[in-house]
Amino acid sequence: MSTTEKSVEELRRFNPLSDLSYDKLLEIVDQAEWLHAKKRSVLMDLGDTEEFSLFLIKGNVLMEAADGRQRVIKHTDAAASSPLSRLRPSRYRVSALTPVSYVKISNALLEELTDPDDASEMISSHYLVEETSEENADFSAQMVAHIYEDLQKHKLMILSWHPVSLSVSRQIMETSGTAASIGKWVMLDPVLSLKLLKMAQFQHRPGGAVPNIISATSQIGPKKTRKLAFMNLFRESRDPRALILQEAFSHAWERSICVAAVAKRLAEDLNLEDPGEAELAGLLHNVGEITIISYAYNFYREISPQELQECTLMFSKETGRMVLSHWNIFHSLAQHICDSTEWLYDHGSNSPSLVDIIVIAARACVQISRKDKSNPAPPLPQIPALKKLRLDTPNSILV
Repeated sequence: MSTTEKSVEELRRFNPLSDLSYDKLLEIVDQAEWLHAKKRSVLMDLGDTEEFSLFLIKGNVLMEAADGRQRVIKHTDAAASSPLSRLRPSRYRVSALTPVSYVKISNALLEELTDPDDASEMISSHYLVEETSEENADFSAQMVAHIYEDLQKHKLMILSWHPVSLSVSRQIMETSGTAASIGKWVMLDPVLSLKLLKMAQFQHRPGGAVPNIISATSQIGPKKTRKLAFMNLFRESRDPRALILQEAFSHAWERSICVAAVAKRLAEDLNLEDPGEAELAGLLHNVGEITIISYAYNFYREISPQELQECTLMFSKETGRMVLSHWNIFHSLAQHICDSTEWLYDHGSNSPSLVDIIVIAARACVQISRKDKSNPAPPLPQIPALKKLRLDTPNSILV
């Protein structure tokens, strides 16, 4: 067996790489880094942000969490069939207990070659791998484990903030106009908007896509839209008494609306892309954060504001990716939403894209206008999207 064929067989050990074609595996073999490490070497440190996944080929590693929890992974363990720690920033320090062999693969390459559902499986699987039991798991691990489990069971519940859901639902019930007029009210509630897209996409023809809220409203009709709004209000909205969750729901909703408005305005002013698509991507840019807040509702007696903030910062991107994938939100919009969470995302072209608009909108609204320090950004000139549009100074954004 040649070295290349042996490397392909090595990759087939890992999930979901085992389902990839021989040609795709060859591409990974060519682009991956095949590495060896001595005993006590650190393969990945706490807080690492490098967008790569590590797969253990041979040897034993120690995974140490920030709170002191430890887990030994051997290459013969079932746990070794998944990435050692894929989310960024890394929640674990991975060090070699013995001499080890491992392969380092770009996450971008994995996402390019892997089906969205399989990618979500791989992204999520290490939660179940890394935690020895839920009793010992921290708040963040429990959050994501519950979200992932409910996604698999098709019973994920994302909550609307009740004051908004109530106002929006009343207007939708009273509006007898066109899909466009109903759609404008729907877009004041990001959670209702997402659920409407999900329902419309489910009813749409195979292979097609529902690109916006107006199309979704037209697809399912006013009657079903009103029913969905009613159910979202009375079954899936909350106005929690706990101050931490009141503020979390309020800030997440305000950020959604603010980013959507600025994204649309920038798209119009700069004659870029479809303003409506930019607005929708902006509205849904923090779907992962809203999902985590929704599930935090079940833990409100046990969490602190700092724990909730750390959880959303660390896991909102991948949580959003999982939700959009499992709910079959069409790929282009989902990709824009996920990419917009990365301050330093660069699509590699000299001309700006929709993603750039969303990043700029998020930066302008959340970081400057609202002076929100929960997700600190690098200096404006370092953000590729802003540099491309020559909006890399505060004055240029706030004009």
